[in-house]
Amino acid sequence: MLLMGASPTPEVAPRSDTQAVEAPAACPNPYFPLEEGLTLTYRAGTSSTFVMSTHGVTPTPEGLRGKLLVKLKDRQGETEATCSAEGMSLGLGGLEGALLSASGMEVQVVSSEGVAVPAPASLVPGGTWKNSLSVKLRPPASKTGGLRPTISTTFDKAATVEGEEDVTVAAGTFKALKVRNVVTARATRPGAEGRSMETTVWLAPGVGIVKLTTADGTGLELLQVERPRPAQAKASTKAKRPLKKAAAADKKPPAEP
Repeated sequence: MLLMGASPTPEVAPRSDTQAVEAPAACPNPYFPLEEGLTLTYRAGTSSTFVMSTHGVTPTPEGLRGKLLVKLKDRQGETEATCSAEGMSLGLGGLEGALLSASGMEVQVVSSEGVAVPAPASLVPGGTWKNSLSVKLRPPASKTGGLRPTISTTFDKAATVEGEEDVTVAAGTFKALKVRNVVTARATRPGAEGRSMETTVWLAPGVGIVKLTTADGTGLELLQVERPRPAQAKASTKAKRPLKKAAAADKKPPAEP
């Protein structure tokens, strides 16, 4: 699982010094940048390609709003993304919902608490937060018809920032936060037992997810970061040299009195 939505309840380890430190700006969130035209391409598993991009970014009184588009193989999904002082929120309950939508599943979010990524002030070694997402899922329609049962599932995630380290992927080497996630999936019915899965994700400022691994070794690896090219430079602004005055020999002689 990737990052889900949930309002952070950070339990951040206290600083050992009393020096005042200015909190980083909440928007754009450096660990999930809502940047117009930013496109991140990943290797998913051993051979599939997963692409995530943002577009339609506009300012709001709370921060920023835009669209997050995800593509997996020949399918795609889209969800609204917002940045505020609390962190990054996604319309389909997090990247999980967007990925399920891209896989062809019909996704209905029943409830989603909080943010996909908390405010940067909470993303420090020792910081923790919890997320919760309940969805109803229906498999895609098949050509032969057949039953399409609705599956109600709740995902609970507990995340811990374990520290900061350099991580090397196909796209390069990044100094990133290492975050351990424990996600428990359970059927949304009384007494249902859950099944937990642990993942580790590395988040780099200005990029976001650069790597994700699961217990069985599968996950994501960043292959390429693409940003819109700046507008082509205008014609040289170098000032033109002033025209030289005509040579004295070319001047007309003064008129005779």
